[in-house]
Amino acid sequence: MGLLTPLFLVALAGLAVPVIIHMIQREKKNVVEFPSLMFLRRIPYQSVRRRHIRNWPLLLLRLAALALIVAAFARPFLRTASITAAASGGAKEVVILIDRSYSIGYGDRWARAVALARDRVSELGASDRASIVFFDSGAEVALRSASDKGRLTSAISAGKVSAAATKFGPALKLAGSILSESALTNREVLLISDFQRAGWLGAEGVRLPDGAAMIPASVATDQVSNVSVAPAVLLRSTFNDRERITVTSGAINRSTSPASVDLTLEVDGRAIQTRTLKLEAGGSGSASFDPFSPASRFTRGTVRAGDDRLARDNAYHFVVSPRDRVKVVIAGGARESSLYMARALALGETPSFDVVQQGADADPTGASVVILNDLAVSPAAAERLATFVENGGGLFLALGPRASWPGASDILPAQLGQPIDRTRGTAGRLGVLEYGHSIFESFRAPRSGDFSSARVYTYRAVTPHTDAQVLARFDDGAPALLERRTGRGKVILWTTALDVGWNDLALKPVFLPFIHRVAANLASYTERPSSMTVGDVLPASSPAFAEATAGKTDDAVVLSPAGERIPMADRSGGVVELREQGFYEVRSGERDPAPLTVASNVDLKESDMTPVDPQEVTAGATGKAGGSAASGANATYTNEERERTQRVWWYLLFAGMLLLAAETVLSNKLGKVRV
Repeated sequence: MGLLTPLFLVALAGLAVPVIIHMIQREKKNVVEFPSLMFLRRIPYQSVRRRHIRNWPLLLLRLAALALIVAAFARPFLRTASITAAASGGAKEVVILIDRSYSIGYGDRWARAVALARDRVSELGASDRASIVFFDSGAEVALRSASDKGRLTSAISAGKVSAAATKFGPALKLAGSILSESALTNREVLLISDFQRAGWLGAEGVRLPDGAAMIPASVATDQVSNVSVAPAVLLRSTFNDRERITVTSGAINRSTSPASVDLTLEVDGRAIQTRTLKLEAGGSGSASFDPFSPASRFTRGTVRAGDDRLARDNAYHFVVSPRDRVKVVIAGGARESSLYMARALALGETPSFDVVQQGADADPTGASVVILNDLAVSPAAAERLATFVENGGGLFLALGPRASWPGASDILPAQLGQPIDRTRGTAGRLGVLEYGHSIFESFRAPRSGDFSSARVYTYRAVTPHTDAQVLARFDDGAPALLERRTGRGKVILWTTALDVGWNDLALKPVFLPFIHRVAANLASYTERPSSMTVGDVLPASSPAFAEATAGKTDDAVVLSPAGERIPMADRSGGVVELREQGFYEVRSGERDPAPLTVASNVDLKESDMTPVDPQEVTAGATGKAGGSAASGANATYTNEERERTQRVWWYLLFAGMLLLAAETVLSNKLGKVRV
């Protein structure tokens, strides 16, 4: 038995007042007129009758009625699990959601969360059932609808803090699914978390079944002191024909007091330099380290800060690889006609281009991209280029007055026609661009490049094939840029020249990035990120993965930072989710001295431990504000929930009113008899 408002029991002391007053000796004063008191002696009056209670049943009835009313205001509840279940209407289906995101590893939050879950399990009745669900950005059922307290406690003990961020939506949806499938009418969700604002968007589309109670239990603390390492920026440069990497990183102070932090740069596990940052309260700072040269194909780097109460965000991992170079073969007549294009490609950095200029019979062997600039292609050359494209190569054709293509090898996006003269009157301009395509995507934002400023004097009329995509059109609607996929490669057709004879695009600022994007698209180049985030997926279809495994992805094995071996043959969909912080390795079936290495970092949004009101999450999940927020291991949310569902006070108050009614009837029968 417990009481929510035990101070009301002080009123029980008032029950003794009528008895005490009744028992106090009072002198009876009867006035008798007498001529003189000279010869009289004063004798105290004592009444034995006043010292005895004549009607015990009536007195006890009154006292019991008052005691029951006082007890009702004290709001009692039953602690015994079996009695609690009976008082609340029978067996209960309970889903215990335990936050395991990395922020709950701050201080003793995880220990308190586990203690809250164990306490709830210990309070289950014999007929109650509970499910244990751990969640971070996703949700996982550790044990479903079990009544064995030993198994439930073991499932809780087996949980560990992850490296992922918090998302309440998936966990609440899973809890709703479990409750909706339960035959028990009493249903409850216990949500144990530090309730970070970043984990609740407010429009999760979550709604628990009608009648389900949700109880938020917060383990958050008022004061938080934490410093997290910001993502590093890698700047490449060349010195004495050697590539150099300059790392710039920083730290974010999320506490209310200034902090001093030492940032250390580690390369391949060896500390090479340390920088000290002075951070204001709620501020940030950055520092650059001396440049270094990558020693291997996949050089591992880490920027590490000192230890604090949240260790997960004290390190940022990255991988540095030598700069990718794409071989481009330019085939054409006079070198002057390809001068602008060759110089534009020579300035590329991501990727870098190795440009080779050849004659009409260009050899595509070893090249990723072949560019034909106003060239009449022979049948033999067309056959070689068709095979090149079928095997994954990229072909770019710029049409001038001499350009032609034999009909036997039909891989072009369109059938070539005659030149269209726009020299008379207003020159043509590029009108409609497909900004959703990777070539023009970087030009979508305002002031990122104006293609309409280029004037076009002549272009070739073309008839697009049905499987071709028109990426750009002139102002009169004629196709300007077309793409067609053939085999594993693709062909892009530019219907005007690349020199200044038929247009002045080569003189415009957009020419250089345009040529870079076209060449990168034809080479299927994707910039390899220096790091990824926990929760991202590593697809086996990526070029880096295919290169690391020599195309044998089913034989590949992914090694996690904890040493777990993940065979790709067992992964449905051919993807691996990054669930740990650190470095993943992709190994082929053969021994690989330099396996593909991927750096995985925590989501820094989780480092911002600004809390959300637990009642806001409750209202979003149930459609009404309910439950009671608990804090710490000695949470009171279970007591309030018991009292609210049992409503023992109502029965006590009703019984007290019945006794008062009985007392009235009894006293009327006894008349004026004193008690």
